[in-house]
Amino acid sequence: MSDDYKIDDYKIYVDAGRPATLNNGTGVLTDCPTLQEAVLAWHKLAPGQKIRATVKVIGGPVYAAHEINRLHYGPKPV
Repeated sequence: MSDDYKIDDYKIYVDAGRPATLNNGTGVLTDCPTLQEAVLAWHKLAPGQKIRATVKVIGGPVYAAHEINRLHYGPKPV
């Protein structure tokens, strides 16, 4: 690990209250009232599904499995 590396560089800061859609990896979409609820639903998936699943913020980015665990709720520190 580089001396310049910071744990905050690993985190993806998001607004947990934004609506999102979970794609369970088999094409089944579940609309969730919040990103946080979509992530909680992702955690309940079977391991084989988690790898293929995505979470899309409505009007925003799509997060793949390797990014979902990096999501951190709140603003990025200055």
